[in-house]
This record gives sequence, structure tokens and C-alpha cells, in this order.
Amino acid sequence: MCKKLWISLTALLLFAPASSVFADGCSECHAEKGVRESIASIAPIKINENGVTHSITLSDAFRFHGHSCPGVTTAFRALQYGIFLLFGEEIPEKKDLVIFSETPARGSLDMLDLVMIGEKGAKRTTAPEGMKASRENFSYTLYRKSTGTAVDIQLIPAHYPKDFFELKRKQSTQKLSSEEWDRLHNYMKTIILTFPQKSFESLFGNPKPYKTITWGSLLPAHDNTSE
Repeated sequence: MCKKLWISLTALLLFAPASSVFADGCSECHAEKGVRESIASIAPIKINENGVTHSITLSDAFRFHGHSCPGVTTAFRALQYGIFLLFGEEIPEKKDLVIFSETPARGSLDMLDLVMIGEKGAKRTTAPEGMKASRENFSYTLYRKSTGTAVDIQLIPAHYPKDFFELKRKQSTQKLSSEEWDRLHNYMKTIILTFPQKSFESLFGNPKPYKTITWGSLLPAHDNTSE
């Protein structure tokens, strides 16, 4: 769906289709229309792996996903908050962090793949059968293994319009009217532009870390690493 895809903002970053990892058409349309998007300047997510610190910006996440996206933006802010609550000013070791997600939203899954697997993952993570995206299930649990501490980060549902995911489902089947597309595009633009500027508390409330006891190995259900 590429109708009236203009974002009237200061020109900071142009997403070229050639650099997209998992683009679904938006980047091509932006390039065709000459659209330039202003990406909020917010702190990156930093994570250590094998002695190397990886710094992931919101722009990196959009590029990995293929275009700017509400799900990527929401997950980015949720991870920022959860990592802060569990690690404070420390940079977490990737092997010390486990993340559970209740949403199968494509942008959210790509955001988690980028942080926890990296750009060279062999394939995209897919959600188990039966999961459906809704504004009520942008919910993540982050777990710090070394301290047995977890925190639940859930987006306040009212931040997504009630008809957002119904419009997204219609978009996926190319059944959106022009009026519906204009409404959906405005919703997406608003989330992408405003979430980075909102406080963690206004987005997710005031979750408190808690201690847990676990048994068994916490491993992904599939091998998503490259050879």
C-alpha cells in the first residue's frame, strides 16, 4: 500500500531499498516519492558479546527491518526501559539476558532478532501458531540470569488506536480503502515520531523488577544463527 506516503519532516535520513534487509515495499515507495524521514536522536541500545560492545540505534533497527515501523519503535523503547531497570548504567552481556515477547508483530520480532541474534542471523524469527498481534500484547519480560531478576514491560494499550491492527490485517490482504490507508498511515507516523520522545513511564507505566527461581535451559525454539 503506497498511497500518499509523504512525511513532511526535516530531511535527515533516506532509506534506500538496496540497504534493506527485510523490506516489504515501504522503502521502495519512499525512494520513488523522494521521501526523507526524520529519525529521532535517542540513546542506542548497547550490548556486549565476546568482548565487543554492539551499539544499536533506532536507525539501525529501521534499516534492519527494511523501513520505519511502529512495532520496531515500540520494541526499541521497551528494551531500552527493561535493560535500564535490570542493569542500570551497566552494559549487559548478551549471554546474561533473556527476553520473552507476547506479541508476534513483525517489527517487534525483527527488533529482538537484531539485538539478541544480530544482523547475520540465518533467518527471521517466526511466532508460534495462534499468536495474534493486538494493542494489549505489546508485552515483554526481560530476565537477567546472573541475578535471577526479571521485569515485565507492557505498553499501555491506549497508545495504539483501537482499529490499528484491524487496519493492518486489511492492509496485509490489500483490502484497504484510500480513506483507511490515510488513517492507518497517520497512526503509524504518529507512533514512529512520538514514542521516542515520550518518557518510559508514560509509555509503560512503572514496572518493578522482581526475583525469580528458574529450572531448565532457556534456549530459543529454533537455530537462527548463521554458519
